[in-house]
Amino acid sequence: MPPRVTVLIPSFNAAPWVATAVESVRAQTFEDWEIVAVDDASTDETARILESFSGARVRVERNAQNLGMTANWNRCLSLASGDLVLKLDADDALHARALERLVSAFDDPQIAAAGVRSLQCDEGLQPFDGIQGDDVMQRAGINPYRDTVQAAQWWYDVAAMGFQLWSSSAFMIRRDVIDSLRGWDERFGCASDSELIWRTMELGRPIAHRGAVGAYYRVRPGSISDEYRSQGWLTWEATAANLLSLHRVRKKRPLRRSLRMHYVRLWQRWRDSRERGRNLPPAIAASLADVIAEVSPPPIADTVLTRVRDAVAPT
Repeated sequence: MPPRVTVLIPSFNAAPWVATAVESVRAQTFEDWEIVAVDDASTDETARILESFSGARVRVERNAQNLGMTANWNRCLSLASGDLVLKLDADDALHARALERLVSAFDDPQIAAAGVRSLQCDEGLQPFDGIQGDDVMQRAGINPYRDTVQAAQWWYDVAAMGFQLWSSSAFMIRRDVIDSLRGWDERFGCASDSELIWRTMELGRPIAHRGAVGAYYRVRPGSISDEYRSQGWLTWEATAANLLSLHRVRKKRPLRRSLRMHYVRLWQRWRDSRERGRNLPPAIAASLADVIAEVSPPPIADTVLTRVRDAVAPT
């Protein structure tokens, strides 16, 4: 019988950390899980370390050539057999009760996905802060330290202002849901997590939040996410992903005024920036140009409203 949960551990040159990620799954209080770990043609000892864990509940594969981050996530997904899926980055770790807390949310068959709180940690996995999503929820009137279930539109109207409410390793989704979404959009790199969460919310099914800490997010110099942030690539990926999501949603239902104005500002940022062309590598620029080709400009009325509001806003 297939396990209830598949934990994906896509890995690339993660030798110093990947054993901790695997061990954090093996230590779970919820025991009906499997691990699917795919090494993306690493040049360090990652493959060897993963192979040392290979067994009945831990499936280990190695790509013959490097597919790239998001493509490897989808490669992991293609091998999963669980009803519920969680992607654990190879340099992150789970709290021992993370799966238990997340799985309990899916007793309600309407729930499409569930997120759990994360802590930012240093290279030694020592926590030093929460994540932005906690503060965003508080400002929106939700206590992030308590369990809650909210309608998808409520979550969306908060998150679509440009926020990722749950970290990459703290978001569990039904397998049939992520399959219907065709996994992660490989046109994006580090923004693909936010983009998938937005698409999940767009489906309209409720999403659960678990208020206890469930994931430890390692902040370390030299990581892929660190490079994307420091180079400014993540800013442009997030802008394009946010625009694409808002474009889809506004074709289905009226957007709140704040989101309509946000759309205008994102559009203007994209169209007016010369910095983007200087900063983006050609491959990323080409991928994001493909995304923006799907996005239509904001209505003139919204553009005028935003300009007026910005002109009279206090400085």
